[in-house]
Parts: sequence; C-alpha cells; structure tokens
Amino acid sequence: MSLTDGSTGTTLTADGPGEFWCAFCNQRCTRNSTTGVEYGHALDCLERPDDLDNPDEK
Repeated sequence: MSLTDGSTGTTLTADGPGEFWCAFCNQRCTRNSTTGVEYGHALDCLERPDDLDNPDEK
C-alpha cells in the first residue's frame, strides 16, 4: 500500500491575463487590466501598492 501526501501535482503558472511572477517577492501576482492595481505581492514586497489592506489585520 502506498501513501500519498495529497498533492494534486499541479504547478502554479502565470499564463492568465494580467498574471506575472514578481521579481522582488517571487509571488504569482495579477495586474488589474482596468486600474493597473497589482494583487498577490508578499506583504513586505517593495512592489506591493501602499493602499492595499493587509489581510491579516481584521
């Protein structure tokens, strides 16, 4: 009997519209095509917009 770790074996890509890998925080990010706002950056990333809320602060 073999055990698995539950991994689906999928790999994150940045092939979708507005998706890219940030060179500073190495996160997959998305740029809003209308406003240009970028989402997905790490909280301490230099490229993260200052006006985005911190999801940990509720």
